[in-house]
Amino acid sequence: MKVLSLHSAGHDTGVGYFEDGRLVFAVETERLTRVKHDHRSDLALEHVLSQECVDVDGIDLVAVSTPVRSALLRIPDLDRAMERIDGGAPHHRTTCELLGRSVDCVVVTHEVSHAALAAHYAGHEDGTLVLVNEGRGQLTRSSLFRVDDGRLEWVAKDPLPWYGNGFGWTAIGHLLGFGKSPSVAGKVMALGGYGQPDPRVREQLLAVDPRVMHDLELAERVRAELAGRPEFNPEFETAAHVVATFQELFTETVHAVLDRHVTRTATGVGPIALGGGCALNIVANSALRESFGRDIAIPPACGDAGHLAGAGIYALTYVLGQRPEPLSVYGNGVGEAPADVLATLDTAGLKAVPYDASAVARLLADGGVVALTEGAAELGPRALGHRSLLGSPAVSGMRKRMSEKLKQREWYRPLGAVMRDERFAELYPGGRPSPYMLFEYELPEGTAPEARHVNGTCRIQTLGADQPRLHGLLGSFETLTGVPALINTSLNGPGQAIAHTARHVLDDFADGDVDLFVFDDVMAYRGEPR
Repeated sequence: MKVLSLHSAGHDTGVGYFEDGRLVFAVETERLTRVKHDHRSDLALEHVLSQECVDVDGIDLVAVSTPVRSALLRIPDLDRAMERIDGGAPHHRTTCELLGRSVDCVVVTHEVSHAALAAHYAGHEDGTLVLVNEGRGQLTRSSLFRVDDGRLEWVAKDPLPWYGNGFGWTAIGHLLGFGKSPSVAGKVMALGGYGQPDPRVREQLLAVDPRVMHDLELAERVRAELAGRPEFNPEFETAAHVVATFQELFTETVHAVLDRHVTRTATGVGPIALGGGCALNIVANSALRESFGRDIAIPPACGDAGHLAGAGIYALTYVLGQRPEPLSVYGNGVGEAPADVLATLDTAGLKAVPYDASAVARLLADGGVVALTEGAAELGPRALGHRSLLGSPAVSGMRKRMSEKLKQREWYRPLGAVMRDERFAELYPGGRPSPYMLFEYELPEGTAPEARHVNGTCRIQTLGADQPRLHGLLGSFETLTGVPALINTSLNGPGQAIAHTARHVLDDFADGDVDLFVFDDVMAYRGEPR
């Protein structure tokens, strides 16, 4: 079975291709165009269909999440499909036109696509409770699903109030002057570490008319009213208390809803999975994992970028009854051809030399910054070692250099760190790992100070030996320095999507404060080797 899976409309579009249950190729549109949250799915579709590994003429099924870009896929009964979906149907089976021929098609409800991807990371285990929590879906802003006897059942629609979902985070960001873009929530959340929950703010948030979630005129009036109160002054200290209060309220509310619906077992609770953009909230994720005493399944591409796989997974698993293989996070595009990398370096006047792990480790130990690409990029917004900027967390000023100067991010935003599994196990005996950098940990003072947030935590990525290049580099770096981790942040310049090719990397950083570029088996110093 050959399935084309699309997120065709809205932000973070992309396309994936499954063959016999395996995701063979996928690409997020923004990685091709360098436009964050790009909606131009036609460019991603054209790119995917041009790949040698994609059997265009053999595609048996197209799965597409809602909303649907009608000009891209001509679905003859799209109006009927949307009528059924708006009435609560999880999907509508029909046909579409693809490259001049009619192909079987499954239109998958937005929330259901999210849920299927999250359930996939939980192994589609019966009893799994899935919370899809986002800014806006097709029908809801939050939804609960359960995997039951091989079916994905919709349990509840909008079980969370406005302060328990993505709408609330966007509203708080807008209230504090951050605008309304899909990136706002990530910027706002970091403020919470600098503040403390304020009972006065909590009381006023709880008193907001719950209809704000569905009445934007009312929401704007409420925003204007709150903005005039001293507790909601957008100055940094006050804003930090507002965010800390909202984070506490958000976490409590999400926990309460999950607790009411989770499957109880003799040994605790059943599987829990999270989907939608709010699953990137590491404070809530960590609190939920601690409270329920079990791991939480979260796709690394839990936001709308995950639809490029979620729609296909739903169609395969819950329509056709076929179980797809586990997904590799390193499946965004393919690695760049060595000849293309060498040509890019030559054009930029940079000399390519063979990759030398010991030389890279020494440069990092001496305070250098490394831009690293390897093979296919990560799916989702986290840099996990294939499109990463690396630096020493023990060198004073490194956070400021990498975050504020190189990436021009807000000064208060923290950086994550990558650590080998074995060192993580020593530092956190019995601790649950975090291969997708979706949880936070209390970081002992002095361990990796430049990666430690003001509240003493760090968003850690745990890394196994199955990534030998970065795993080996971490070992060499620790041998030289005694430091068990490296700062790891996404490889993109200010306002850009994560770099996909060597040309993208050099466009962003050739004139910046990066000392060494690594592209798979070659590397190039920006200036003279240290």
